[in-house]
Amino acid sequence: MQNFWINKKVLITGHSGFKGMWLAVILNIFGAKVYGLSDFSVKSKIYEKINGKKYFEKEFKVDISKDIKTLKKILNQNEFDVIFHFAAQALVYEAQINPLKTLETNIIGTFNIISEIQNSECTDSLIVASTDKVYRFTDQYNDEKASLGGNEFYSASKVSAENIIDAFVNTNKTSSLKISTVRSGNVLGGGDGAKGRLLTDIVDAAKKGEKIYLRNPIAIRPWQDVLDSLSGYLKIAEFNFTNKNVGKFNLNSDLNSKLTVGEIVKLVLEIWESKIEIVENSEEHFFETNFLRLDSSKARDVLGWKETIEIEEMITKIVNWEKADSESAIEKVTISQINKYFQ
Repeated sequence: MQNFWINKKVLITGHSGFKGMWLAVILNIFGAKVYGLSDFSVKSKIYEKINGKKYFEKEFKVDISKDIKTLKKILNQNEFDVIFHFAAQALVYEAQINPLKTLETNIIGTFNIISEIQNSECTDSLIVASTDKVYRFTDQYNDEKASLGGNEFYSASKVSAENIIDAFVNTNKTSSLKISTVRSGNVLGGGDGAKGRLLTDIVDAAKKGEKIYLRNPIAIRPWQDVLDSLSGYLKIAEFNFTNKNVGKFNLNSDLNSKLTVGEIVKLVLEIWESKIEIVENSEEHFFETNFLRLDSSKARDVLGWKETIEIEEMITKIVNWEKADSESAIEKVTISQINKYFQ
């Protein structure tokens, strides 16, 4: 896998976010030339703590949902071997509070990025990050052919984005652009920092010695280590680049797919050695599915992808990352975790 990325020119939209920054560090280690595009409304903890800008050949600042002129200029003036589209409003809770912003970012932003990539012909290979929440019947083990359906604003926005991708694919048969869509589970790792994320809330509470409030402790999610997830993205990107037949891929960790939110929290606090109180927050009421399940057989069979990190190792890695106390220490932990994983 590593050799494929040597000297590849790669653009990551939403590069200042959690997964975008981890991917940038991986690609740097692999020898790629990495570029970033973001409106910087979201800066993950990892981006800020390791001085993320130094991992990019260049950073472009643009709101892809509104500033088409700037987006067009950037893409017309550059060519990329691969583009990863991570830019999104990715929080269910935030989508409930601010649905219009979520719809603009996830639907219009996706339309604009695909449209301008096609117009500029800046790449033939686009990988779009979707979500496990796009499936209509979330309690089933959904494969890529299962019915889609959004039951709240976040999932509705991502289903709409996928419909837009399909529309581009179906109506632009002459375009050389190949688009692969990735539906990944709940990704955990050091350095997220987004408000309203489970791990962010746990880490903040543990560091402050305060109570941790849970809005849905019985919810089951397909928990997945960030490196297991991104290794799948990298395999999908290589497959997209080298093959004509591309499409949609689920990435789910069967190793960690039966744990509830409450069980995850208890495990994090145990490994952290924290005795803070866990409280169910009964005052927060909004629609959120209790079960999310994915069938990743296609990724395993077609790509040879598989998850390798079990939940205790995943949580230990996160605790080690979050307890590192300086830029150099955090960077050392980050690079060490990546090198160990890909060895």
